Amino acid sequence: MSETTASSSAPLKLSQLQNFCKRDPAGYKEDYDAQSRRLTSLVGILLLSPNADPSPSLVELIQFMAAVSSSSYKGEESDRVAALLMDLLVGTSNSSSSSTAAATAIAAADVPQLQSTLPLAALQLHRDIRKASVSALILMRNKGAVPPLRLLQSFFQLMAVVPDKNLRESLYHHIVNDIRNINKNGKKDEKLNRTIQSFFHRIVAASANESTAGAEDSPTDYAAKRAVQMVCDLYRRNVWNDERSVHILATAAASPNASVMSRAIRFFLNIEEAMALDKQNAEADEWEGIDNINLHLHSKKTQARKRLVEKQIRNRKRKQNAREHGIIANREDKGVEASKKLFPAIELLHDPQGLVETILKRIKSSGSNTYKFEVKMLMLNFVTRVVGNHELILLPLYPLLQRYMGGHQRDVTAILAYSIQSCHQYVPPEEIYGILKTIAHNFITERCSEEQMAVGINAVRSICARVPSVLSTDDDDDDEEEGDADKNADGRRRRRRKREISSTWDVEAFTRDLAGYARHKDRSISIAGRGWVNFIREVHPSLLQGKDRGLVGAGLHKAGEKPLRYGEVRAALGVEGADLLAAYEASKKKKKKEGGAKDSVGSDSEGDDDDSEGGWVEMKGGEGDEEEDDDDSESGWVEMKDGEDESDDEAPDLVLLGDDDATAEGKEDEEEYDEDEKDVVDYSKLSKEERAKLQQEVSSTRIFTASEFAKMNKLVARQEQARRDPRLAAKLKRAIAKGEEFDDISDSDGDDSDNDEEIHIKGAVNAKDIMADAKRKRMSKAEKLEKIIEGRVKFESKERAGGSTNTEKKRKKNFAMSKFSFDTRKKIGEKGTAKMGRKQKRSKLDGGGRDAKKRRRKF
Repeated sequence: MSETTASSSAPLKLSQLQNFCKRDPAGYKEDYDAQSRRLTSLVGILLLSPNADPSPSLVELIQFMAAVSSSSYKGEESDRVAALLMDLLVGTSNSSSSSTAAATAIAAADVPQLQSTLPLAALQLHRDIRKASVSALILMRNKGAVPPLRLLQSFFQLMAVVPDKNLRESLYHHIVNDIRNINKNGKKDEKLNRTIQSFFHRIVAASANESTAGAEDSPTDYAAKRAVQMVCDLYRRNVWNDERSVHILATAAASPNASVMSRAIRFFLNIEEAMALDKQNAEADEWEGIDNINLHLHSKKTQARKRLVEKQIRNRKRKQNAREHGIIANREDKGVEASKKLFPAIELLHDPQGLVETILKRIKSSGSNTYKFEVKMLMLNFVTRVVGNHELILLPLYPLLQRYMGGHQRDVTAILAYSIQSCHQYVPPEEIYGILKTIAHNFITERCSEEQMAVGINAVRSICARVPSVLSTDDDDDDEEEGDADKNADGRRRRRRKREISSTWDVEAFTRDLAGYARHKDRSISIAGRGWVNFIREVHPSLLQGKDRGLVGAGLHKAGEKPLRYGEVRAALGVEGADLLAAYEASKKKKKKEGGAKDSVGSDSEGDDDDSEGGWVEMKGGEGDEEEDDDDSESGWVEMKDGEDESDDEAPDLVLLGDDDATAEGKEDEEEYDEDEKDVVDYSKLSKEERAKLQQEVSSTRIFTASEFAKMNKLVARQEQARRDPRLAAKLKRAIAKGEEFDDISDSDGDDSDNDEEIHIKGAVNAKDIMADAKRKRMSKAEKLEKIIEGRVKFESKERAGGSTNTEKKRKKNFAMSKFSFDTRKKIGEKGTAKMGRKQKRSKLDGGGRDAKKRRRKF
């Protein structure tokens, strides 16, 4: 491929011409125009016969025109090249409509439309030409030669229609990165963001209106999938984390298409954990990069390397200090900043009630072949999560959950977890009774396995913890009827229905029946039963027998602890603990005044002995002359001296202590002390109404600081603990009698509670939370006997990882290799010692051995 330049007839390659056009755009304009006309002719030929093989130089020519027009001839030339490439990709009619829609969107802030079809020539285009055209348009967009909305519509059309996986991935990544670059460094283009989000919402809404449940995916459905995936990715990267993005995903969650709906629902259920994990990984990677420093211990020492190492060490120290400061701040912070750590996207839903009603209606109306079981479980999880977070009233949900609570139901533990997270304080107890009965009949029976029984007891405990009004008895309802002066028709109807249910539902018997499982022989069931007993001790100890109440339950039973009835609310008359704070401050002030009075009395008694006849006292730090004392006593003035400063010429300080003034000041101090004693609040002698009045008065007349709120939390916690523990209550009563009620309360504002590093999401219930706790269960007597009869097949000591041990290797070693080893010599002794031993042994046996048998020599 060659062309002539403007100055000579020497052939040039396109790469050389590109360099010359960047250096001298005006001088090489004719050569560029020639290449532009050549590109137009080749594109026209290709559109007439898209099935034919393209020219081998067309890909290089497209790249040349995109690079030169976007840098040297930006403006009309770049717009013409971009329009030509779009005609090649999406067709002439679609390109003209897209350019018109984009121009209208820029001018009038309108949203472009999505065309779900492409001409035949665009569909039959060669993949290399299509890839080169897309790369050229992306290059022009990165250089700012093409507006973003103009490319957005064309690229979405390609993603929806063209069956090229690699091309779809490149288009997806370009759109996401382009939107990230638009909102980079905290500078967001809100107008452009709203336009793009409206375009995405229109795609998702079109998919929701056109698609039907169980049908095949259309191009609009695929475009909606990509739009939902882009919004999820941008939300996770903190680019689009506003209400508009959540509204797009809420529309996708209500779509009949299973793929679009599943992606949106998974986003709502898992986005908090994903964002928290990304943050932890980013912090870990940043610290790892700073912590790893090449000290050049084994390389040549130069001044540049020395300065670099010192700089990196200083940077690491600074980052380490900042990191430790941030950890301490997060540990101590319990206020607004702590609440910003995790903010679920479910909280930003605009119409949660309408959304869950739509999804629940689709679950109930869909058949067995419409959605897979996994998709239905995902929909139930989302519905129950939204109901629990927003505290919605969705009564048809609870009978539907009972249908899935069979003992042999697939993923029944997840169903129980969904039932728990759908409960809240505003659900009528009549709806919860059915769920509790179903769980009791299907799980908490002797015909069920131990694990099923433990899961059932834990599920009942969690449901009652979220809806404590189900534990209210008939006695509480009778007190309510006696206390109500006027009863309307709705209230009478509700009480009548509750009496009908209570005729078949005995709360006290049900509670004591579950409490009996605390002494079950199975460990997991006994753990679940003890958890139930501890829960009832805290909430309604009157339902338990006296032997099961324990120390805490007995104290709360004596205090009359019981759950609130349905619809009952304890209205706060002020800040909780304000009355206790007033009593604490008054007691502290009283002790301070008493200490000051004792000090003043002691100083007066000491001063009476040193008074002179005239009533004047000389205050000296060193030794003075007796003559000066006599003169000073007669004059009535006392010179204040210091033994160390006798040589100074400063004027002495004279203090006049007259009898009349002293008595007047003493009377004023006594009056102030009496007034302080009157202001002291004796909290133990106040009635309940007086405490409420004091709390309201203190809350309305002062502004509390953070330290005062921390102190009030300590006082309220101690009072609540005294209600639960009779021993602590008696100890506190003795302290009140001695006037030492608040001595154990420190003035420090620190919180001793440990910081929990785990991720807690509001309203979410994990199936692992209600599983059986005992991992290794104890065998019963029959199981032990059966194991003994069968015999041991294998020893646990033989169950080890790896090959043979050293002892086994030594046993299999050849004797010739080990006969002179230390162990062998130790075992049989050395060779000489062993031989001598054998000789001595033989000589003892045959009376001297060979020496005795020798012939005597004759002389």
